[in-house]
Amino acid sequence: MRKHNMGDKERGVALLIALLALLLISAVGLGMIYMSNSETSINANYKDTQSAFFSMRGGLEEMRDRMRSNSGAPITLPTVMPGTANSILYITNPSGGGDVVDPKTFTNTYFDDEFCHEAFAGSGVTYVAPGTPCAAVGAPPASSVPAYIASTSPYTNTTSSLKYKWVRVTLKQNGTFPTAVVDGSQAASSQVCWNASTLQEVAVTALGQPTCAAAANAGLYVEPVYLVTSLAITPQGSRRVGQYEAAALNITPPPGGLVLDGNNPSFSTPHSNNAGINGTDGSGSPPAVPGCSTTGAVLPAIGTGSAADAASVGPQIFRPANFVGSGGSPSVVNAAASLTQWSTPAQLNALVSELANAADYSYSCGIGGAGCSGSYGTTASPQITFINGDVSLGGGAGVLVVTGTLTISGNMQFNGLVLVIGQGNIVINGGGHGSFYGEMLAAQTNSSVSPYAQLASFPSGSPSFTWNGGGRSDMYYNSCWANIGNNLHYMVVASREEMY
Repeated sequence: MRKHNMGDKERGVALLIALLALLLISAVGLGMIYMSNSETSINANYKDTQSAFFSMRGGLEEMRDRMRSNSGAPITLPTVMPGTANSILYITNPSGGGDVVDPKTFTNTYFDDEFCHEAFAGSGVTYVAPGTPCAAVGAPPASSVPAYIASTSPYTNTTSSLKYKWVRVTLKQNGTFPTAVVDGSQAASSQVCWNASTLQEVAVTALGQPTCAAAANAGLYVEPVYLVTSLAITPQGSRRVGQYEAAALNITPPPGGLVLDGNNPSFSTPHSNNAGINGTDGSGSPPAVPGCSTTGAVLPAIGTGSAADAASVGPQIFRPANFVGSGGSPSVVNAAASLTQWSTPAQLNALVSELANAADYSYSCGIGGAGCSGSYGTTASPQITFINGDVSLGGGAGVLVVTGTLTISGNMQFNGLVLVIGQGNIVINGGGHGSFYGEMLAAQTNSSVSPYAQLASFPSGSPSFTWNGGGRSDMYYNSCWANIGNNLHYMVVASREEMY
């Protein structure tokens, strides 16, 4: 009897299974390779878009830096609206000789196709809602654009330059963005200002003035709002457009050599015949502020918050002839009329917060301790310094904000604006030859007991000014140095990225 081996029918199954397993493994491997390539492409694309984004931000920051008066390469900002000569300013950043950046020309690779999406009354360019591309008629008016300004960023005009191509700056109008009008009750052509008191944008015609400059000259704490726009395009084609709305700090103080803002100030001066305050603008031998000339106006040596405080401070001055300016001898005047923007602790603390956010250097020193020291700027390079706590000052230049006690000793030399707001204490120790050009203001806006809560009103707190000892110390009111902070820093009051 013949026997059959059933295993003969299963011959080759192992090979088939092996081939199927190999096919499966190959499919998995190919899938992983595909996924790896996809991930690499995604990462490369993401990296490229991020490069474009941060290059765009780099363009915005270069323009904002060069808007400062003390920039290493300052620019002359527009003072008129688009449609007028020199009203649209561009900084360009090509990547080499063959990379032509000409944003006002429709056929150029880097044409400014954002301008027509901004409405400027009088520019001659019709507003086009976002989503519809700008045509040739939407180009920035060539007559409004002066010669392009070269970028100062590293490696500009080489293949290693940042990938932003241009950055533009113009003034802002009330109707520049029709879907986000600043003040619907005012004309679209009204210039937009930054109100430093309310920390808001405002149409200048609502203030009864034609321009922000006129409003500032009328004593209002406003500055023009500038619209800064930047385009970045990478060689791989990633594109990003971003905008800032920027405004200068506006911290012009009330006039005078020393202002004691608040009720019942504590005040004392030394017996030394060499200590005094002069309220005549430009007196003494002040270092020059580029582009600024003092007016020679005669203002009070000391300003107070009420007539009663002026009557109280005057008799405490040991040598009244050393305190000269308007209002007799000694020159102590009720400055309440000039303190309308500085009349409450809340207003002053809002100013302190604004300066703290904009400061070039910030220090936390504590109150009631030894204080701290640091860098406070130089005459050639003034800065904004914020000190949360007490400090001993030896010199500096720019704007100094102190929330605790400011102590000045020896040969102190400072030029600028000093705001001691919080505890409101100023102590000047003798023994040296110090000089100060600008203005000082002291105001107690917070409780002197931890956690130093904000006071409801000034009757609850009194500023303190104590001038000790001998030596020679002089304070001179100087409008150029008192206003130095208005050009030192441009704040970003709004920012956005255009997603088209």
